[in-house]
Amino acid sequence: MRNSPLILFIAVSIIIHSIPSVFGSSNVYAQDTEKPGAKPDSIFTPVLISVLNAPDPVKGSDGSYHLVYELKVTNATGLTWEVDSVDITDGAGGTLYSLTGDELNNRTELIKDKSKTKALPPGETGVIFIHFSIEDESGIPEDIGHRIAITVPGGIPAGFLKFASLPESEKTYTYAIDAVKIGSPDAIVIGPPLEGKGWVAADGCCDAKRHIRAMMPINDKLRVAQRFAIDWEMINGERKIFVGDPKDVESYFAYGQNAVAAADAKVITAVDKYKDQIPGELPPGMTLEEADGNHIVLDLGGGKYALYAHLKPGSVKVKAGDTVKRGQVMGIVGNTGNTSAPHLHFHVMDGPSTLGSNGLPYVIDEFESKEKAPSTEAFDRAEIEGIPLEVVPVENPGIHKNELPLDQSVVVFHQAGE
Repeated sequence: MRNSPLILFIAVSIIIHSIPSVFGSSNVYAQDTEKPGAKPDSIFTPVLISVLNAPDPVKGSDGSYHLVYELKVTNATGLTWEVDSVDITDGAGGTLYSLTGDELNNRTELIKDKSKTKALPPGETGVIFIHFSIEDESGIPEDIGHRIAITVPGGIPAGFLKFASLPESEKTYTYAIDAVKIGSPDAIVIGPPLEGKGWVAADGCCDAKRHIRAMMPINDKLRVAQRFAIDWEMINGERKIFVGDPKDVESYFAYGQNAVAAADAKVITAVDKYKDQIPGELPPGMTLEEADGNHIVLDLGGGKYALYAHLKPGSVKVKAGDTVKRGQVMGIVGNTGNTSAPHLHFHVMDGPSTLGSNGLPYVIDEFESKEKAPSTEAFDRAEIEGIPLEVVPVENPGIHKNELPLDQSVVVFHQAGE
């Protein structure tokens, strides 16, 4: 006969009956840490939680500091556990942000198929994509903790309640994981990667799913190199992304624009061997090596690197080992690699591998922004249908200094000296 989780829990409970219980409350940390100097030695954690990369706060163009990171959650039991809530706490235990209900469901994906669900079947692993903001730098804590509340659809089995010394009426099981130290809000300051006006920060920070959820298993780790990536596309004075044949790269206003060095830097990688894709859809059969198309990787110093991807064939003007100056033209915006329309994909990372690194925040020393698209859906309609991009005012119109352009911002870049 197969052992059920219920029988297993009861058996384990009998075996360890002589060990003092640390599960006297549904919040297992709260009860024991109230005693001076006390810390529970053994916390039963059916759903294992870990922070993939501790967040580095970054000042966005709305004036707030944004924290973007991921929690990996693994069901280590034979029961299906449903995550009811996740609280992010400061060092003193105060709640900074809470995820519940539909928002939690929409931010949780199973690794195996990216399905959105807050229910973890036995043995399954999911990722909760976290984003919240803090208005003022003084409110950023040194570390953050996480408190999770879980339950079993239909009710927590009596055997588990007994094993965990919980009341028979208990509906949820709550526990916390150790706090993690967060990074500095002083993100690397760079110049603009492009020239001119009408640039739209498509799929940018902090909730656009195409980049922020582009998690990949690379070199034996889960990587989110594109966590703060932006696809820079251009609109004209009529706010159109293209005019003419949507299958012709030359119809797009981004195509043929200069991609410039965002800082004095050293060229680590320069690839120029791929042809433009036909716009309108992502190309089939793309390999990992081909994804960036023609691209450049710059060493910005301090363990930080910048990627310029999807450059025009024959346009890359630098080679590995070269040094470049801020504002120097390095290539031309194209449509090579894994792309459905001409644009510059730009992101900063902690290593030279474009996909096998951890994505880092950055700020641009100066840009201007007065409007933005209201949503990714509005941007997609303009890109697909060729209609003018719908826009609304930004929170802080005008010149922005040392901030990250947020998703869908329409930006004017001023080069140094302009």
